[in-house]
Amino acid sequence: MNKSTNFTGQPIFSQILKLIDKSEINRISREHSSDRYYKKFTTWVHLVSMLYGTLSKCQAIRELTTGMLACEGKLNHLGLSYSPKRSTLSDGNKNRSSSVFKSVYEYLYKQYETVLSDSRIKNEVLKRVYIADSTTISLFKEILKGSGRKRLDGKQKGGIKAHTIVKADMAVAQFVHYTSAATHDKCLIKEFKLVSGDFICFDKALH
Repeated sequence: MNKSTNFTGQPIFSQILKLIDKSEINRISREHSSDRYYKKFTTWVHLVSMLYGTLSKCQAIRELTTGMLACEGKLNHLGLSYSPKRSTLSDGNKNRSSSVFKSVYEYLYKQYETVLSDSRIKNEVLKRVYIADSTTISLFKEILKGSGRKRLDGKQKGGIKAHTIVKADMAVAQFVHYTSAATHDKCLIKEFKLVSGDFICFDKALH
């Protein structure tokens, strides 16, 4: 039985944050200059806020900020010194480039790649198999008028398609690529760099 007391008495969210090296997040933010126009709302604060919203299953920014404000006396457990306002978080989502969070995800993936694999899969061939699929995210036409394409009946089909590739022996995405809703899954073949001996599986959407 594991008798480690490293996380004794700590909230689960605090334990999750301990798996993320804050100094690495600061390094990545410097590479992307993502904190150039911010004094308090740093990339780290932005990341923690969005993680809180995701794990709390918040459906809107108002719900996220209200929840954080309710536990303002315990923000030290979240690694924060203050609760960002709704307008601050909204502006950050709009103006801060998503590329910095892409780099954060890639860093975390490489950091924990060795412990993500399913040890039950012994077949070496299956460890070279990748599964590709996509999900369409509907968008409001009034907000993103340039997305999607016009159908024959003249109506707008707005949306973003998230193309994802997962290794067969893992449960997390190794590669994510966003396009307009009308883009075909086969675009992944060019974006994702396969090496000799790799296999990639698509559904019937490829045909």
